Amino acid sequence: MNEDELLPPSTGPGLSADRRRQLRGHLMSEFAREPVTAPRRKRLGWVALPALAGGLALSLVLAGGPTERGADPTRPVAAVVLDRAARAAEQQPAPAARGDQFVYVKSLDDWAKSEGGAARDRELWRSVDGSRRDLLLLDGHLPNPGGSDEHGEAEPVPNAGRIGSYAYVAALPTDPDALLARIHADTEGHGPGPDAEAFATIGDLLREQIAPPAVSAALYRAASKIPGVTVVEEVTDAVGRPGVAVARRDGGGKVESQWIFDRADYAFLGERTVAVADGETFKKGDTTGQMAVLARAVVDQPGTRP
Repeated sequence: MNEDELLPPSTGPGLSADRRRQLRGHLMSEFAREPVTAPRRKRLGWVALPALAGGLALSLVLAGGPTERGADPTRPVAAVVLDRAARAAEQQPAPAARGDQFVYVKSLDDWAKSEGGAARDRELWRSVDGSRRDLLLLDGHLPNPGGSDEHGEAEPVPNAGRIGSYAYVAALPTDPDALLARIHADTEGHGPGPDAEAFATIGDLLREQIAPPAVSAALYRAASKIPGVTVVEEVTDAVGRPGVAVARRDGGGKVESQWIFDRADYAFLGERTVAVADGETFKKGDTTGQMAVLARAVVDQPGTRP
């Protein structure tokens, strides 16, 4: 594929999820015009992971496991779920990725619900070292022919190692506290607040990259240190796969972002946002956007599929 056809990547901490956040911001504005009702409490709940021996019986008491204040003691908190995902991630082989290659992620995306859009296949080729243009195809086509990105704004090729590239992720600290501090520093001044932006950024990295096992594990454990992270025990992703979700509310508590994991092997299945207050278009409890990861790989060229 000719490099002139490649789409320039996002340069900010929002990564290629900027469009998702823009749509969510549109939803925030809508909710802001409506009276906010008392939010409904949700209960607890990437990387293709092998099944853990015995699994995690979410309906049973976790021996020695913490529980949320005031919560049913038989249900696990986010720290337990994220630690199990981290342990499974540590068992994965380290990816082999050269700087001149690309990380390929295919997903089914339906983030345009707030604009009446339909679900579509999304394929992203992200430069490993961040020095080459990324490629994005929606249903097999360039979203904006002529070299613009997915929200229609042309951008230059950024410096190597930009936020969101494999090189950036691979260089992150493997200590969860140090990693969270790095995310806070790199995203300072972005988003509705440091905790909300850290949760969104970690979710972006988990969803659209292939990280070294130790970094993957640290990302999960760093997320468990962000205030307000809970679990939703019964969820489905954009293709109907059942799972358990780690969740956090943002936008003034009006929308909840959920990372969905397979119940058996803790594979990251996808993400969705759920309204926790009524708006003009959505009712409390409605899914306002969602995606499901279908494939990941490291390939030699943008446009090449595994």
